[in-house]
Amino acid sequence: MNNLSLLEFAKKDIPLCVLPSVMSEGPSSKKVVPGRESSLPNPYSKDFDRGEDSTSLSYQDYEASENHRLKFGRIASNPVLLMTRRIVGLLMALTALAGVVAPFHPLARPTLMILLWIPMLVVSIGPAFIAGERAMTALTLRSSLWKEEAIVKGIRRDMMAEPGMDRIKAGLNDVRLHNATATILATASIFLLIIAAGLEPNGLAYNLVLLVTLTTSLALSFHAIFTTDSIKKLGDELPYLVLHSPTHHPMKLDTILGDLVYAHLDPDHSLLWNLWENNLPKSLIKGVDKKQARERLLYLLHLNNRGELSDEDTMNELKEFIKSTAIDKLLFDENASFNWVKLQRLIAHARAWQIEVFDLLDRLQSDLLSGAASITQNQWRMDMALADRCSNRTGHLFIALNNQTAKNRHLRVEVIVPGGMPESQEHRFELHSCPGPEGPVKIADPLVEDALDWMPKYLEKGVVLWIGVAWNENVKGRRNVQVILRDDDGNVLDSRIIKTNVLVGESNISRQRLKRMLGARVMGESTLPVLESTSASA
Repeated sequence: MNNLSLLEFAKKDIPLCVLPSVMSEGPSSKKVVPGRESSLPNPYSKDFDRGEDSTSLSYQDYEASENHRLKFGRIASNPVLLMTRRIVGLLMALTALAGVVAPFHPLARPTLMILLWIPMLVVSIGPAFIAGERAMTALTLRSSLWKEEAIVKGIRRDMMAEPGMDRIKAGLNDVRLHNATATILATASIFLLIIAAGLEPNGLAYNLVLLVTLTTSLALSFHAIFTTDSIKKLGDELPYLVLHSPTHHPMKLDTILGDLVYAHLDPDHSLLWNLWENNLPKSLIKGVDKKQARERLLYLLHLNNRGELSDEDTMNELKEFIKSTAIDKLLFDENASFNWVKLQRLIAHARAWQIEVFDLLDRLQSDLLSGAASITQNQWRMDMALADRCSNRTGHLFIALNNQTAKNRHLRVEVIVPGGMPESQEHRFELHSCPGPEGPVKIADPLVEDALDWMPKYLEKGVVLWIGVAWNENVKGRRNVQVILRDDDGNVLDSRIIKTNVLVGESNISRQRLKRMLGARVMGESTLPVLESTSASA
């Protein structure tokens, strides 16, 4: 089309935007397609997925954050560094006071103080600061990876929406706040010393600045003393376990150890525990009950941790119900979510929270070993435990029940708490038959059923009631709690009274619990026991 024909179209008021549709295509005209006959290479393969690439980058960032969190957290929780964090503020305060008392002494010069205290402050505060920040970054990234099915393939979950995650996040924010406060106090003290270095010694301004330095340094020292427990929680291989405070638990524990461990798991590991339990039957010898096997496995590891069973004896007992070829993968995989030492840690962690439950286990084992009348003669066995001190006017009552008759029975338990909220509770449940041994048994016997055989049966077929009790605001001091066991006809089968001391505040119970949890952490981070290769023995 020439220029004249264009003018003719213009005179007819035809919009130029429609010209391509009315113009005839010449032999030399070509349709333009972006990228056709381009000599530039395509940087992306046909299978490239930007979503997967973003997930892999997030996973790499998460692993880097985890490595930094573990590295600097372990440095920060080192006892020597914790002591340095406590005393550095006190030493700064003493040297500031010395500058006021003896301003012309060579050792009391602010310049010397600055050169001495800056390295100590960086070493004592820096690792904790980095660990706290990286811990929060790792939490955020792990939550995102759960949503993208990157932690466990095929499983998507919103970890931050799980019960208890809000308290874990608040705990990490508290650590970050403590680190920020310590950093501000340390920076203020150093800044004041720098100002004092430029002032005339023994002057009014000089003395005033050093006195303010004395105040901020003492504040730093006291702050470090009161926040030591939060710093000890850093650098944990299971980062949310110690930060987690169980708020939900079942009223009835069908299997004591398994349900108790699960009740004290943080939300992140609760799903991993379910996956571990689902895969456990693959490792069991044919015909072994899954629940009894889990209880027996946990009980054996518990006894091994207490030193009542050696590693070799524990291994021999495990081979009675676990395939020899599966033990290595089940218990001796260092990279597994749960292995020998990690399971022992989880048991000890649950004991740190509810030590009374393990008193029930100890008494049951003692009755089996001694052939007590409660095992060999009675139709019912009832035992209960309540902490000697109940803080904040609340407590946890545990009632262990076993039906030693030949038939399953329905029973009722009434709990009477004078001055409590409520004062009376009643629970009805079915108790499976579990006839006991006729006499005392040994802890381990290869020929006949021993305590290691009877304990899982009692734990799996028995019932442990986990009942929360609380008292009114005007109640404190020594109090009684009564438990009455009845059958469906209302006949009283047993009745017990237990005493406890009701406390108004927290006392030092939380600190003692944290000490036990940190002890369990040390156990869980120890090396796996070195035993004879199970594959070779198979």
